[in-house]
Amino acid sequence: MRLVSYGPFGSECAGFLDGDKVIDLEQAMKVTGAEKPVCDIRLFLEQPDWRSTLDRAYAARSKVAPAAPSRIGAPVPVPRTLIIAGANTKSHIAEAGAVLGETVGPREPMLLAKATSSICGPTDDIIYPPETRKLDYEVELAVVMGRKARRIAEKDVKDYVAGFTVSNELSARDIQLAEHENNPFFRTHYIGKSFDTFCPLGPALVTVDEFSWGKPLRMSTKVNGEIRQDSDTSDLYFGIETLVSYASRSIPATSSSPALRLVSPSSLSRHGSSRPATSCAARSKGSARSKITYGRSKQ
Repeated sequence: MRLVSYGPFGSECAGFLDGDKVIDLEQAMKVTGAEKPVCDIRLFLEQPDWRSTLDRAYAARSKVAPAAPSRIGAPVPVPRTLIIAGANTKSHIAEAGAVLGETVGPREPMLLAKATSSICGPTDDIIYPPETRKLDYEVELAVVMGRKARRIAEKDVKDYVAGFTVSNELSARDIQLAEHENNPFFRTHYIGKSFDTFCPLGPALVTVDEFSWGKPLRMSTKVNGEIRQDSDTSDLYFGIETLVSYASRSIPATSSSPALRLVSPSSLSRHGSSRPATSCAARSKGSARSKITYGRSKQ
């Protein structure tokens, strides 16, 4: 099953796909007599019986006129938390050695936070902030939780996951690494990763029943049609089960999206194409396709 959010930014409605048609979830829930019809994906996933409710809604899809969306937004436009795993690929660590010298793999996951306000739809423009000269992109797999997860074991993670979507995880590297500071301990990861539009998600949340656990998932990024990233989840130091279990020790998650870094980034230059376009894709999970626009400083 594939869940989507559609409509203007900030007022998206929940839906699901029937082939290439979008069916309004709230209307389908009303048709089936659901106790609490909702128009928001996060609120829907926080219902304890959301999966059986979704199955009934899908069975009643022929009784609901398809929507005519002008825009597809992020599947979960405003999750409660947004967590990312840094330094989590073997290739990324290996390439960092050229800059940092001898490097070793992590002993435990390195989790970072990102503002939920950075989320946008899969085809929304990405705003290049005037404060940075080092905008980076990374295709990542976003894991969306479907139950409150607190201190769960790795073997139980799949029972808590709602599904997956594609993420383009953008960073202003010069700001994130505080290149303006001389203090080597000074890092501003949160700020450097949290500008508006720095997290395109989507197009759909693919429910967990369509995911093959233990099978590498191929993912790639193109910039102006040129392949810049191409790898799969076998490159991860820590997989989905480990990351979600680890995060649940301190961050109880409901409808959150911990992103799993897959491959090392390349930079988008301001002096290249006047309007570069990125496309991040995961096989069978869809793709996020965005164009870069340049923001302006306030006068």
